[in-house]
Amino acid sequence: IWNELAKGNHLLLVAPRRVGKSSILFNLYDKPKTGFNIVYYTSESVNNINEFYKKLFNHILERLKLSKKISKKAINFSKDLFSRIDEIAIATGKIKFGESKISYVKELSNFLDHLELKNERIIILVDEFAQTVENIIEDSDEKTAIEFLQTMREIRQNPTLFKKIQFFYSGSIGLENVVSRFNGSKFINDLMPIQITPLNYNESIELIKKIIDNDPITFNDKALEYLLEEISWWIPFYFNLIMDEVDKKIKESKVNLITENLIDLAINSALKLSVYFKPWYERLRTAYKGHDFSFVKDILNILSDKKLLTSSEIINRAIKYQIEESYSDIMNALKHDGYVNNNDDPNVYRFNSPLLRKWWYCNVAN
Repeated sequence: IWNELAKGNHLLLVAPRRVGKSSILFNLYDKPKTGFNIVYYTSESVNNINEFYKKLFNHILERLKLSKKISKKAINFSKDLFSRIDEIAIATGKIKFGESKISYVKELSNFLDHLELKNERIIILVDEFAQTVENIIEDSDEKTAIEFLQTMREIRQNPTLFKKIQFFYSGSIGLENVVSRFNGSKFINDLMPIQITPLNYNESIELIKKIIDNDPITFNDKALEYLLEEISWWIPFYFNLIMDEVDKKIKESKVNLITENLIDLAINSALKLSVYFKPWYERLRTAYKGHDFSFVKDILNILSDKKLLTSSEIINRAIKYQIEESYSDIMNALKHDGYVNNNDDPNVYRFNSPLLRKWWYCNVAN
């Protein structure tokens, strides 16, 4: 990530849910490299263009003031802006109406033009950006969302800002999936995708060792491999979840040996903790309506039982729900967001996580 930022690229973090995207952003924010000033901005609740840029403007100002790396010229510019807002507010008697007269995207661009940075670049980490685009579509329309994406691209492509500011977008839903619905991919094709994949075998073993570090507990000969097999989708979230339950079972049984049976007990306990799994269902309930949601739920219900589903079977379900033209976008979204994959065979789908599959079978399908 730092290598790509050093090249001047704008980035898009591409990864399914629960792999730790926000943790990566916080790590960048907490441990910035020399020459970079990091601004963190989560825009999940934003639902209109002006609000987005107003909050972004404020985040940049606050960060620069804290770091004491903002020129007097830029400070005077920002003071002038907010004094004009106050004048409008006083004249109208309504601060909200007064602020609506200010185009924050223009003011932000002007501010950045006046900003003088000494051998430093501002990196703006925008978390939940795709959710903002969805909010704008829902509360306004796709035309407004396109306008929003266009303004963002114009800022990124502004040659006077090239060495001043870069954007790094992330979120729990895929930006590519959202913009593909209205052919908006051209507005984000300048973003460099950063792929975050599951851990490999050695990384998984290392993580488990770190989790049990300083605890006088060990695995029997087969238990460690059994744990890896049961988790299958090797992301930190599931290792931490199951090992927390293993720790509870260890303390209950007053033993220090992890066995396959103890792992089974831990997994069964974890599956009862709906707070960790229910958001997967709620996300789909929010994102899809009508036939689209019925299709998604049906596909995942079948997969939770049969474990495998072929492309032809999925097409038949799409025909049943009369969504032949859009079902492929839905399947791509399910893949991107971490629900399913077809890695072993392009024509065969399965749940990414056996744990999510088991929870879904017990709590949604039945």
